[in-house]
Amino acid sequence: MGLFNFRKKGVEKEGYQGDLEKTTALAALFEVAGTARDATWEKKFLADVAEASFACGDPQIIQGLDGFPYFQLQIPIPNQPFQCYVVQHMVSDFILDRGIGVVINAQKGQPDWVFTYGDLVNFAIKGEFYTASPAVQLPQQEVIQQQEEVLVGQPSEEFLPMPTRGIIRQFLEQQGIRDPKIALMSRQYGEEVLQELVTNLTPEKVGRQLFEALQTPMRWFLPRHYSMVAMDENGSFSDHFEPL
Repeated sequence: MGLFNFRKKGVEKEGYQGDLEKTTALAALFEVAGTARDATWEKKFLADVAEASFACGDPQIIQGLDGFPYFQLQIPIPNQPFQCYVVQHMVSDFILDRGIGVVINAQKGQPDWVFTYGDLVNFAIKGEFYTASPAVQLPQQEVIQQQEEVLVGQPSEEFLPMPTRGIIRQFLEQQGIRDPKIALMSRQYGEEVLQELVTNLTPEKVGRQLFEALQTPMRWFLPRHYSMVAMDENGSFSDHFEPL
C-alpha cells in the first residue's frame, strides 16, 4: 500500500497553548507499567490527552509498522523550552487535511499510545476518540432482503468530513482504483437503526486479492465504530452512489 506524498512545508500553526497540568498528569500515567494500565488508566489518559501540551519528535512524521504516517508527540523535557503541540488544535489545523495519525512517545520503542487517522476523525466529529460500537455483527458484503426497508443517501459532513473523503480517495487512487463511489445506508437491526458506509469496492470490481487487502487499511481512515460494506454499484442502489 502506498503512502501519501507530503509537501515539504510546516504543518503546525504557531501559538498553541496547552494545559501543562494535564501534561504532568500524563507524564505520571506513562510511568505506570504497561501491564498495570487498566480501564481506569485509559479513562484518565483520554480525559487529558486532547488538551495537554506536547513537544514533537524528530522527524515530526514517521512511518508506522502498519505503513501509515504518524505525527510524533512526546512529553516535554522538564525545565527546557519547547514548541507546544496540542492534539485538539492539531486535528482541525492540519491532521484532517493531511491524513496522518498521532503516536505518543514513539522514541521509547513501545509507544505509550497510537491514534489512527480514524480515531482523530472521530474526535473532530464527536469530541471523543472512541465511540461505542453497535452490538451487531455484519458481513463485508451486504445482502438486502426482499421487502426490507432501508434508507439510502450520501454521508453528511458530520459523518464523513470532506477532507477525509479526499484522503481516502487519494489512498484508493494509489491502489489503482480510479472511480471509488460511496453511499450511506440506514437499516433496522432489531431495535437498533444502524448507519453503514457503502462502497462500490466489491471483489468483482477490484479483484478478490485487493478487496481483502483493503479491509484493514480502509478502517484506519474511519472511526472504529463505523460499519463499512461493499455493494454492486449497478444494483438496486445505483442511483445513490456518488464519486468519493
